[in-house]
Amino acid sequence: MTNKDGLIYFPKNITVIMKTKFVSIFFLTVFIIFILPFLVLAHLFQVGEKLTYNLKLIGLPVGTQILQIKEVLHKDEDHLYLLTSEVTGSDLLSMVYHLEDRIESYVRVDTLYPQLVRMDLKEGSLEKKLEIKIDWEKERKAVIWDKNQNKKWTHTLSAPPLDLLSLIYWIRAQDLHVGRDFEVLLVDSTANFKKIRFIVSSVEKVYTYRGVYPAFVVEETEISNGVKVWFSLDKAHVPLQIQVTTPLGFLVAILKEVD
Repeated sequence: MTNKDGLIYFPKNITVIMKTKFVSIFFLTVFIIFILPFLVLAHLFQVGEKLTYNLKLIGLPVGTQILQIKEVLHKDEDHLYLLTSEVTGSDLLSMVYHLEDRIESYVRVDTLYPQLVRMDLKEGSLEKKLEIKIDWEKERKAVIWDKNQNKKWTHTLSAPPLDLLSLIYWIRAQDLHVGRDFEVLLVDSTANFKKIRFIVSSVEKVYTYRGVYPAFVVEETEISNGVKVWFSLDKAHVPLQIQVTTPLGFLVAILKEVD
């Protein structure tokens, strides 16, 4: 603006206005860069979700399994879900066979691919402690540490890997429909990496302790009696049953509680 002498001047309140706009722009920028991506990506799963399963082996109760989304952690610029799986054998099973497994998987909120996996497995006379650090974005490699034997080695990756725990949540986040298939690189409890194909084979009713529900059936395609999971039809795709094969027969986790 100009005064009567033709000189430029600013109204007294312009400083206040400029400061207000600057502060607004600053907080909007912070929100867009740091907060909005987290809010958009974190909607997939509810932190604190706890799924409790009864385990049955060839139809006999043998223990419980708890899957949980513990918290969201911040590492550098990444947001990570801490996923956990805890398996405990029943008192009856413990008389003849010790079963106590714990898995921690630290997965990116945006992709659900793990950056760190810890396995502490006690099954009968077998005890195994593994830590797997995964760097897919920069190094395309995984560093495996067998704590029982105090051995470390590196594995070159052909794709971002999933462990069995993160695999469950990764599938939950997919657009499931009959006929959908996908291939993943899976790291198992012996730290072996292998590509596995899955397909959404059908929709069928499945039994849980909470009732009977229709579910998507997701199973391995290249081997019979592989991993097989029944997911609810809603957007949450809750795993209602999980079936794996053991030397003694099918081990089935049947949903009991959702917290």
